[in-house]
Amino acid sequence: MIGNFNMSDRRNWTLEEEDVMISILEGIVADGGRCDTGSFRPGTYEQVASKMREKIENITLTAKHVQNKMKRMKDRYSAAYDMLNTSGFGWDDTRKCVIVDSPEILEEYLKKHPNKNYAANRPFPHYERLVVVFGKDRATGSMAESAADALDHMGLENDEPDTFGFTQPMSTPSNVASASSDPSTEQTSKRKRKRTVSSAAADIANVFEKSMERASADIAKLTEAITGGDAMARLGVELEGMGLDRMQVIRVAMYFGNKPHQLRIWNGLNDSYKPDFVKAILDE
Repeated sequence: MIGNFNMSDRRNWTLEEEDVMISILEGIVADGGRCDTGSFRPGTYEQVASKMREKIENITLTAKHVQNKMKRMKDRYSAAYDMLNTSGFGWDDTRKCVIVDSPEILEEYLKKHPNKNYAANRPFPHYERLVVVFGKDRATGSMAESAADALDHMGLENDEPDTFGFTQPMSTPSNVASASSDPSTEQTSKRKRKRTVSSAAADIANVFEKSMERASADIAKLTEAITGGDAMARLGVELEGMGLDRMQVIRVAMYFGNKPHQLRIWNGLNDSYKPDFVKAILDE
């Protein structure tokens, strides 16, 4: 015993054992064993341990072993899920891993979300199956802005003057009195203020124009991701083929429209997993 941790609760898992455990959990989810809140019902750990002992000969396994393993899997899944829901990250279906557009985006993300549970570009072959297992019971991103947005803002601050052109020091009362006593100085001061205000207006307009250009580019990328090829058209046919009613088809289509990266995951899923994926979406 170390502190409150019992060393007997630790064990090394084989890939076969992980695969069997996830298959059992998929079955439990399909049978309604996950609550509306997303967490599993009481007794799930014992149920999984019992079924694994039936399927794998001579395995030594306790409910606590299952609980610890599910926690580690969920932590890893949550970290990957949060990355995939942040601008600048995506899913590589060939390598089965989260990818990132640039090292700078990853660095900015890790400043706000340091974690040791999952690293981008590291293979995570179970992720798509864990989407079905954990559904909405996962951590969600809490960044007020995406990593890509933060980098854009940093670049904007470097390109534009911090004061939007207001570089002249403020006048003190003595300066004002002195200026008012000299008409030529007063006229010069007015001209400077006019130039300063004009410069500020130009800077603000320039900032606004750049912001609009970035917004237009982001919208274009999103539109391309959503409508790329005939993916959405095929999706509608698939959903209708599953026997979903009209409102269910619309809800699932809107989900993928809001999260285009999830459509890539959907297209890479085995067809037998898709009904469970749909159920997880409709349960949200």
